Amino acid sequence: MAVEEPAGANWWNRLRTNTGFEPQEDEPQTLLQQLDEATTLSRMQRIYGFAICLGIGLAFGFLASLFLLLPVKFAILYTVSNIFSIGSTMFLMGPMKQLGKMFDKGRIVATCAYLASLGLTLWAALWLHNIVLTIVFLAVQFCALVWYCLSYIPYARQVATSMGRSFFGE
Repeated sequence: MAVEEPAGANWWNRLRTNTGFEPQEDEPQTLLQQLDEATTLSRMQRIYGFAICLGIGLAFGFLASLFLLLPVKFAILYTVSNIFSIGSTMFLMGPMKQLGKMFDKGRIVATCAYLASLGLTLWAALWLHNIVLTIVFLAVQFCALVWYCLSYIPYARQVATSMGRSFFGE
């Protein structure tokens, strides 16, 4: 004997089905819909992915601090730390939404500077073995990351700019 659900218990699923946001039972799913359904993470999986990725990033950051006097090793570990840390946020909002936000009009310069400095830091450290250039790219990487992060806080860039002007006496 089947137990009847109370009226309105399944209203959300009926609304999604009736408005076309969910495929009908008799309609076959497209390959893209099947792929999306197979790769969609639950809320807990997203939180676990974020925590694990951020933890790995923090661990690499801690290891980098141990090699502060060895710029090449520091640069590699610090850059890997940044990659994992930025990657962790993709678990929270999804990779496409994160990339869309990263390349918004107000963030595109900071994002491009940050991504370029990540690559240039590794290039200077691994291929050129140039300590001075590695340190310069590390500084650019840090500043670009700060500027990128400030873009998510309303008016933070304006405050940072005015503080910098007052500090440098303009």
